[in-house]
Amino acid sequence: MADLSRTACGAATVPKPGIDFAIPFRLESRHTDSVSNQSKTMKPKSLAAILFLACSLILPLAAKDDVPRGYQPFGEFKEAQAKAAGKKLVVLVVKGMDDACPNCAEAMENGERAVGSGVVKLFARAESIGKEDVSELSAVVRQRIKKAFTSGAYVTFVVFNPDLSEIVAEAGRKELQNDKKATAEFKKKVQAAKKALK
Repeated sequence: MADLSRTACGAATVPKPGIDFAIPFRLESRHTDSVSNQSKTMKPKSLAAILFLACSLILPLAAKDDVPRGYQPFGEFKEAQAKAAGKKLVVLVVKGMDDACPNCAEAMENGERAVGSGVVKLFARAESIGKEDVSELSAVVRQRIKKAFTSGAYVTFVVFNPDLSEIVAEAGRKELQNDKKATAEFKKKVQAAKKALK
């Protein structure tokens, strides 16, 4: 049986017939164990920190992402009115939660084309708009919000004059999806209101 002897650095020397070599290793098992224990205890903490950071960044974005590009959330109605500054129509688009409906997508597209550019656009969900605080908004807006909006697979465009004292035009999915005559009538009313502001 071969004799194992240790060198000063903790390496073991294993003699073999005709070959002399050393196998270096360190006797630091206690240190290695404490490092691996630290990494095991840090993993859950690190994971929790990463999840918290991800949630804190993603949730506000998710809330904003619910609002289509070019629209302001309904909660910013007063800001939208200030932005209109007596010169632009305010368009409120109220959509149901069914975003997979191709008919709604078509109606939304037709409605956007009908109102065109140069307007201030707000977006709300039909399922939650009734819960919004509208106490500071005009009587016309409050009355329209009190009426139920169709939820689910539906979209409604409500166009207000700049000071929110009058509804200029209103059309829903039924009119905007494939009723060309109703869509043209809606567009005509919006264009006439825009002209009156010039």
